[in-house]
Amino acid sequence: MLLVRVLVAEHNYIPPDASSKFDYQIIMNRKVNINGKILLIVLSLAGIAVMGYLVSLHYSPEEGAFCNLGEGLSCDIVNQSTYAKVLGIPMSILGLVYFLGIFGASIWSYNKASLKIITFLSIVFLGPSLYLTGIEIFVLGNICVFCEVSKVLIVSIIIVSLFGLRPEKFSLKNFAAATVLAVLLGGAVYFIQRDSKPVEMNGKYDEFAQCLYDKGMRMYGSITCSFCAKQRQTFGNSFQYVREIECDPRNPNHEAERCITKNISKTPTWILEDESGNDLFRFDPGVISFEKLGEVSGCSFPDNS
Repeated sequence: MLLVRVLVAEHNYIPPDASSKFDYQIIMNRKVNINGKILLIVLSLAGIAVMGYLVSLHYSPEEGAFCNLGEGLSCDIVNQSTYAKVLGIPMSILGLVYFLGIFGASIWSYNKASLKIITFLSIVFLGPSLYLTGIEIFVLGNICVFCEVSKVLIVSIIIVSLFGLRPEKFSLKNFAAATVLAVLLGGAVYFIQRDSKPVEMNGKYDEFAQCLYDKGMRMYGSITCSFCAKQRQTFGNSFQYVREIECDPRNPNHEAERCITKNISKTPTWILEDESGNDLFRFDPGVISFEKLGEVSGCSFPDNS
C-alpha cells in the first residue's frame, strides 16, 4: 500500500491491481486534480491570447480585418465603441487581468480553496460580460466574436473548477452571493455607461450632408468598419444623406468593384468627384472633420456647439 501511494503521489502511476478502495480513490482524485489543473491552464492561456488581441485592437489605429466577419459581426465596432470602457478602463484589459489571475492561481495555488475563489470570481465577472453582450445585440447591432469566445472560456473555467472541487461542493449560499454581485456589477456598469449612447441630432446636419452629396463628395466605407461608425456618429441621423458606398463584398448592397476601381485600400475614404466620377480631391483614410469636408466641397459646415 505504501508503494502504491508513493507511485501515485510522485509519478501519477495507476497500478492495474489497485484493489483497495481507499487507494483507488486517491488515484482517481489525483488524476482529476492533474487534469483539472491542465484544463484551467489551457483555458486561461486561451483567454490571455483572446484578451491580448482585443487590447491591441482597442489601441490600434488600424482596422482589425481578421476580426470583422461581415454584417453584424465586427470586433472593431464593439471594441472601439464608448461601451468598451468602464471608468476609462477598456473592458478587454479587465478581462486580461482576470485570465492572468486564473493562470497564476492554476500554476502556483491549485487547491480546493483557490478553486472556490476562482468559481466565485468567475460568476461575478460574468455580470458585466453579459451586459456587454446585451449592448452588442440591442445597441451596437454587432457581435464581437472574440468577446463571446471569452465568455465561453469563463463558463468553461467555472465548470472545470466545480469538477475540481469534488467531492466537495460549491455551496448554494456562495453561488447566490456571487450571482447577486454579478447582477449588481452589471447594473453598476449600466449606470456608468447610460449616457454613453450616441445622441441622435434630429436632422441638425441634414443640409450639410445633402450639400456634400450634391457637390460630389463621396464616402467609401463599410458597415463593419469602426472608423466609419465614428464618422456616422458625427452626422447622427443626418448621415442618411451622405449615401455611404459599401466596399466590403461580404456585406449587402456592396459596390466592391467600384471601390477597387477607385483603389480604396482603407475606409472611410472621402473623395470629391466630378459628374463623371473622376477624382477632384481625395482625403487620406480616416474620420474627417466637418470643417475639412466643408472647406474642400464648398459647403457651409454647421456650428457643432
